[in-house]
This record gives sequence, C-alpha cells and structure tokens, in this order.
Amino acid sequence: MDLLHKSRDKTQAWITSNLKGDPWIWGICIVMLLWSIVVVYSASVKDAYSQKDGDTEYYLYKHSVLCALSLVVMFYVHRIPYIKFVYVTRLAVWSSILLLIFTMFFGTSVNDASRWIEIPIIGQRFQPSEWAKVALISHLSLILARHIKGGWNTRELFMEPLALVGLVCGLIFTSNVSTAMMLAGICFLLMYVGKVPLHYLFFTAIGVVFFATLAILLNSTQRSGTAQNRIAAFFDKDVVVYQSQQSYMAMARGGIYGEGVAKSRQRRFLPEPQKDFIFAVAVEEYGTLGGTALIIMYLILLYRGLKAIEATKRPFGGLLSAGLTFVVVSQAFSAMAVTVGLVPVTGQTLPFFSQGGTSLLFTGIAMGMILSVSRGEKMDEQRI
Repeated sequence: MDLLHKSRDKTQAWITSNLKGDPWIWGICIVMLLWSIVVVYSASVKDAYSQKDGDTEYYLYKHSVLCALSLVVMFYVHRIPYIKFVYVTRLAVWSSILLLIFTMFFGTSVNDASRWIEIPIIGQRFQPSEWAKVALISHLSLILARHIKGGWNTRELFMEPLALVGLVCGLIFTSNVSTAMMLAGICFLLMYVGKVPLHYLFFTAIGVVFFATLAILLNSTQRSGTAQNRIAAFFDKDVVVYQSQQSYMAMARGGIYGEGVAKSRQRRFLPEPQKDFIFAVAVEEYGTLGGTALIIMYLILLYRGLKAIEATKRPFGGLLSAGLTFVVVSQAFSAMAVTVGLVPVTGQTLPFFSQGGTSLLFTGIAMGMILSVSRGEKMDEQRI
C-alpha cells in the first residue's frame, strides 16, 4: 500500500513540475486523444479492408503513434515562453506561403485538389494549410499587438495584416474553399479584437466575399465545382446529399445512449468516417450523451483558451491565445455543424479527434502555444 502511495505521489509531483499552464486544457486534450483512438479504430474498419487487406490494427497503431507525437509536440512547445514565438512568426508565415505556392504547382492531388506535399523516403504526406493556419494567426497577433496602442495608417494596414491575410487565404482558397473562408473569418475577428478600424474591415470583407463568390462561380479554383454542388444541394430542400444521408442515419441509430463501443453500422457507408464524419460515428456508438460530452469539451477549451489571456498583460499573448483558440474550436464546430446538416459539406475534421497526421501535429503545436500563454511570463521580460 505504501508503494502505491509513493508511486502516486511521484506521479503527481512529476505532473505538477512538468505540465505547466491550464490543467483543464491538458486534461481535455488528453481525454479527447485517448477517446479518439477507440473511435478511429472503429471508424476505419472500411478502409482497413479496402486498402490494407483487412489489417484493422494498421490504423489503430498509426493513429496511436500520431496521438502520442501530438502530445509530445504539445509538451515541448508549452515549455517555450510564448514571448519567444515573436522571433519566428515572420519566418513561419513566409515559409507557409512558399509551401502553399509549391503545393499549388507540384503538390499531390487528392479529390481533385492539390493540398498535399509528398515527403520523400518516409512516404508520408504533409498539408501546408495546417501549418499556414498556425503561422498566420501567430504573425497576425504580433502585428496587431505592435499597433494596438499606436493606431494605424492606411499604408501600414494594407501592407501587413490585410495583404498578408489575403495572400495566405487566397493561396489556400484555390484548393480548399472552406478552410480559407474559415481562416479569413477568424483573422477578421482577431483584427476586430486588435482594434483595426471598423470601416477598413467592412469594405475589405465586402471585397473578399465578392471575389470569393466570383471565383467559385467562374470555376477558377480546383474545387469550385464541388463547392457549387455542395452549396446548391444544401439549399435544395428536395435533395439530401449522400454524405448527409448516412450521417443522419448514424446519429438516429445512436439515440440517447448509443449502440455501444465499436458497434457502428453506418461506418461501412459513410465517406471518410474516421475523418470528416467521425462525429456521426461517435454519436452512433456513444449516443447523444457522448456527442454532448464532446461538444462540452470543445466549449471548455474555448473558455479556458480565452481565460488564458488573464495570465498575461501583453497584447501579443492575449491575441495569440484567442486566435489559436478560435481556429481549433471553430474547426471543430464547423465539422459538427456539417454532420448535423446546419451548413454545407465542407470536409473539415475534428481537431484532436479525427484521423490525420498533419492536423494532429499542428493542433498539438497550437494547443502548446495556448498553454505557454496560460503559464504567464517573467516580469523582467521585455514588454511587447
């Protein structure tokens, strides 16, 4: 018994000394990652038989390793004082722009869109748009922090935040309309919080909506045809697209308490059940109670991510935590809104829950940065 108490005390001491920052964020991220292993294992059965000769453990091992890597990345990033991110944000955002340009011309095409870069030797794919989301929000936070008290002139405003947001979101827009629009919306929200004059934001927003609509209508993007069809199907009340049909059936089968662990039937028919529609599989297996629990966890992440702002008096830390929290949580609610039919099908995944190496790793980076902000900072560091 004494040995058990000593082991528990050592574990608690290690957690206290090594896992800094908001304990709620740590707890929820760990719970979601562990839960996701079970759900991804169940949801990937169809792909295991069609692509891996029935090796159902393949996706279990792969996702488990990626979850562990995401936690490791999150751990090491959270140990870095957030103030040090200042020195790499510009390099990060411009490297993401170069990668997006490279992907546009030389990327690997999946579902008629070049979103991926094939990494030689290891044979894994990398999605630059995930890196671009973290990099853009980080650098935008720094730009806004440096002007939050000094005001703006027109040249400064268009040279840095507006032109930069337009360039990154425009490059993503060519292959991933939903991600670009979501990221642009978060950037505008962050600029509003950062006290960019409203009249600039208003006219820029009108311009963005106009050119985005024009680009889709003229089929000038790789996925504009798909976007048109999905939007048309969403507003046509006599048509329910196949993905939505299967999603509704899965959730209806789940009822209040669910069918049980790994007992989903619709996973055999849902497109991308372990990615885009994993929420439907989770509701089918764990019921409305399980789906509600997942929603509550994301809401707590939203609250704790915004509350992390209180740990720092620097504008950069507050904007960084708010922006990255908005990115993670808005993507989650976008994916869940698709599943229940509130918005057209977008292809967004659930952060920290869906299968996907790039998404898991960069969500780990984002959450590590939020945790770094929640740790606060030394009083003698230079104010930014």
